[in-house]
Amino acid sequence: MHAMDDGHSQDGKEPLLSTPSDQDFTVPDEILRKTAEYTEVSDAENPYILNEQTFRQQYANIYFIRLTKLRAATLEAARERWSGLPEKTEYVSKVLDVEAGKLCYIIGTVYMDMPLKPNILEDITKENYIVSQPPPPKYVSADATVAMEDESGRVVLSGTRLQSENLVTGTIIAALGKENAYGEFEVVDICTPGLPDPNPTPRMEIDTPDNKYVALLSGLNFGAGGDSSMRLEMLLEYLTGELGDSQDSQASQSIVKVVLAGNSVTERKVIVDDKKPKKYGYDSTIYDASPVMALDKFLQQLCSSVNVDIMPGKNDPSNAHLPQQPLHHSLFTTSHKLSSLKPVTNPHWCEIDGVSFLGTSGQTIDDLDRYTEGCERIQLAEFTMSWRHIAPSAPDTLWCYPFQDRDPFIVEQCPDVYFIGNQPNFDTSELVGSKGQRVRVITVPSFSETGCLVLVNLSSLQCKLVSICPPDNSS
Repeated sequence: MHAMDDGHSQDGKEPLLSTPSDQDFTVPDEILRKTAEYTEVSDAENPYILNEQTFRQQYANIYFIRLTKLRAATLEAARERWSGLPEKTEYVSKVLDVEAGKLCYIIGTVYMDMPLKPNILEDITKENYIVSQPPPPKYVSADATVAMEDESGRVVLSGTRLQSENLVTGTIIAALGKENAYGEFEVVDICTPGLPDPNPTPRMEIDTPDNKYVALLSGLNFGAGGDSSMRLEMLLEYLTGELGDSQDSQASQSIVKVVLAGNSVTERKVIVDDKKPKKYGYDSTIYDASPVMALDKFLQQLCSSVNVDIMPGKNDPSNAHLPQQPLHHSLFTTSHKLSSLKPVTNPHWCEIDGVSFLGTSGQTIDDLDRYTEGCERIQLAEFTMSWRHIAPSAPDTLWCYPFQDRDPFIVEQCPDVYFIGNQPNFDTSELVGSKGQRVRVITVPSFSETGCLVLVNLSSLQCKLVSICPPDNSS
């Protein structure tokens, strides 16, 4: 007997409430996330971990160590670069031993004397609650001078060659030239140490359909307001494989690691009521914990699906000086219980399936950008590799810990991937060295400003930009 036209079956039951048969639907195949081998040095061997912190010592030692460590590599590069010069062109080991009018080359630390650079007096005015001018967007100006110094002293550099070179305080270079009548060293050419030594165990390049990806993100900026909540929710759904069709889900399940490169919460804005009596010590009424709580909830859901490394950034609740220490587990009341969440330092070094990653949360390149004019961020990142130092402007204009026995920002071994977080836009390039070094350089955009993340293929080191939800002003 056929079903009645009013939608009821002969036994009086609703068809929609009856038990469906196996032909009525198909159960999708379960999607399993791929895994990768993760290697990170222990806290005892990690050069970015500060076990004991004291600020009684001076910063001079870090410059001395930097010059001592990089002098040999710079001299080797200079001799190779200027091997075709006359035999009388010699290397002078001390900048003050240069003879007037004689062509030679010297090695030392660059110092940029820029009137627009911040100074200690500005910091003192801030401590005394005196209104001071904000730091300028650029330090470079027409009246800036360049000098080079070593253990013996300092000499001023001059010459038109300097105009075509992007020099930054703290870099170690070799300068070819001669002393002029004014006592300045007139430069005709400049040489940098070049790319660091290659990895002793080179990565095997395998390009197969079974690709694995590392997702690089920065600038989540929880607490920013606006439509950021919707973008963050879509980001979470994408990373957990719940956004898009089955093909998108399969692609997201190929992500074996997510790296959050700083600024996970928005910059804290403290509103002080002048009429309210001032209170000594901690005042809970001027702090807002909701951005950190929202981040904790986000990480709890994300880490239930994929492994996450979270780096501190400029806006995050961590020490302001580099290297920034891992975010304290007490900030994550629920997500810290998951072993898939790993707070790490800034800078951060690790290996994933044999691919070495080195990255920062962006303060290093942001500060270098103030020293240059018309230079792209990706170029500045490339320069740091050729300088073999990721934070040369520290401690001059970039806060860092006053190390006495080492300079952890020296790059002694080429990473396979070098990324910079919280940059204005995405860009990538590949550096190739004379010894076979290959470095994939990536600038990672702020997610809150662009709605984008970067996926790095662990097999080919190719990377692509994924747009989750462009902001309203993207047009």
